[in-house]
Amino acid sequence: MKIKTDFVTNSSSTCFVVMRKDEILLNDFIKAVGVDANSQFVDIFKELFELCIEQVRPLENFVYNDRWYKQGWTIEDYIKNIFSEETFLRIKKAQSDGFQVFMGRLSSDNSAVEAYFCTNSFLIETENLIIDGTNDVW
Repeated sequence: MKIKTDFVTNSSSTCFVVMRKDEILLNDFIKAVGVDANSQFVDIFKELFELCIEQVRPLENFVYNDRWYKQGWTIEDYIKNIFSEETFLRIKKAQSDGFQVFMGRLSSDNSAVEAYFCTNSFLIETENLIIDGTNDVW
């Protein structure tokens, strides 16, 4: 029998929802999260921008191809199972307000920045952008 005595990890992943009216540029995103462009933390949010804006798929495409989707579920069933009722209502309101809705996944197995946001809940909300990362299962 072997006993592991050093660091042991268990990886995880978390879904998030991006709702946007228009194309979001990096500078707009940095302003939305409230970070000064000269901040020493700006690189962290540049990476979050890439994860949340550039590496997402349209809602239906993501849901129907996600490993947690169960045959016969509607998009509503999936969202209410993965997220909260509050997130579902936020998505419905955003859609009625003309936002495009996308989804993505963060993994704790990738970069330190991605792991950080994967293991924490966050909500970014502006006039033209909503990122709901409240599906934190940690």
